Amino acid sequence: MTLLQVKFDPRSKLCTILFASFSLMVSFPFSLEILFVSLLCFLFILSGSWKKGLVFYSIFWLLVLGDYLLFLYSDQPLLTFFSFLFVGNRRMLPTIMAAAFAMDRTKISEWIAALQKWRVPFYILIPLTVLFRFFPTLIQDFKSIRNAMKFRGIAVSTAALFLHPFQTMEYILIPVLMSAENTSFDLSAAALVRGLSYTGTHTSVYALRLRIQDYLLLSVLLLLVIGRSWLV
Repeated sequence: MTLLQVKFDPRSKLCTILFASFSLMVSFPFSLEILFVSLLCFLFILSGSWKKGLVFYSIFWLLVLGDYLLFLYSDQPLLTFFSFLFVGNRRMLPTIMAAAFAMDRTKISEWIAALQKWRVPFYILIPLTVLFRFFPTLIQDFKSIRNAMKFRGIAVSTAALFLHPFQTMEYILIPVLMSAENTSFDLSAAALVRGLSYTGTHTSVYALRLRIQDYLLLSVLLLLVIGRSWLV
């Protein structure tokens, strides 16, 4: 049972992704990195996905601990390589968390409505619409193929997929590729039929507006940017 569930606007979620990408591309103090990851964990808790947030937060501190332990043996090249992997994964984790937070409990139609409010050009909006709806459809096709394989006794376990790569290619990859081609055409046609290329004013059943929690989130992100400029 969800005790707390705060709804965030897709635009504030998109700003969170942009900030996470910014923190990945530039040098970011470790203290602010901890604050940002803690903020993302808190956002998961507020939105009602506290389990997912705690899992991500635990992974972050495990990566920090692993890097610290391996740093004590930095004179050994192999352990130094693994330490580099820990640091690289730790640096990428905030971006993954921000993307997971943005997609969590946010419908595709809400993303489209948010992009339309930002007046994104139609030659960008239509491919993005197809892309947003493509991967969920592809995942569903993959699940259907796996269920059909299990029903016929083919590669029942996940390990069998790796033990028989040619069989996996024949029964999974080829059907998925064929389905992906048909799905892309169908989604493109559906996007045009729904009038996404119409140059006039669009309406949406989702009344998107920035609320107090969105302004607070944007303010905290701005403070982190200012703090980064002071500490670096």
